[in-house]
Amino acid sequence: MKIIYLLSGPGTKEGFSKEIKDVLKKDLKNKKQITFIASSPDNYSKNDLYVYGDGDKVTGMKNHLKEVTTLDNINILDSRVSADAGKKLILSSEIVYLLGGDPQSQLKYLQDNGYDKALEEYQGIILGTSAGAMNLAVDAYYSKDEDYDKSFFYKGVGIVDITVDPHFDIDNFEQVSEDKKYSNTRVIIGLPNESAIRIDNNEVTYINKCFIFNKGKFKEESNEEN
Repeated sequence: MKIIYLLSGPGTKEGFSKEIKDVLKKDLKNKKQITFIASSPDNYSKNDLYVYGDGDKVTGMKNHLKEVTTLDNINILDSRVSADAGKKLILSSEIVYLLGGDPQSQLKYLQDNGYDKALEEYQGIILGTSAGAMNLAVDAYYSKDEDYDKSFFYKGVGIVDITVDPHFDIDNFEQVSEDKKYSNTRVIIGLPNESAIRIDNNEVTYINKCFIFNKGKFKEESNEEN
C-alpha cells in the first residue's frame, strides 16, 4: 500500500503544524527506516544540513520528524550513492522523503538514476516537501518567482495526478492571479505552509486549508475526503 503526502513545509526552523503532526503520527507509527532524496545531488553539505540540521538556524528534517516517530535508520540519496544502491534503498525503506529545493535539479536526478521508476514500484509512505511535492505530479507546476519570471507546467514523476503550488499565500495577489490564469488548462491546488494533502489509493484528504483553482476560479477545501 502506498500513502503519499504533499507538503509545503516545514521550513528550516519551524516544524509541522499540529494537524499535520496528528495525522503523520498515525501513518508513521513504528516506522524507523527513511531515505531522503535530495534536490541538489552534488551539494553534500547542504543535503546533510537539511536532514540533520545545525543546532541553530536549521532544525533539520530528522529533528522535525522526531516529533512524530523514532527513526533508527536514516539514509540520504544524493551523488554519494550509486544508482543501483539508491534503488535498493528506496525499495527497502519504510518512508521515502523527497526534499525541497530546486525542482528541476531533483527531477533530472530522479530520472537519470531510474529513481522515478523505483518510486512507481515502491509500496510504502512517500513524503514530498515543496519541490518534492511538485515533482510527484503527472503535470507539475512552477509558479513564477525570483528564479523564473514565468509560470509553467512540466512533466513530473507521475506518481499522483494532483498538481500543487506549494508555499501558497491567499493574500499574495500575484500568486493568486497566476494560479487563476494557469488553472484554465489544469487544476492547481494552492498549498499553504501549514497545510498538506494525504493520498491513500483514491482517497484524498486535505489537512488544513487548501485552495483548488479550476478554470480561473478557486474554492477552499479543508479536512475533506474525495
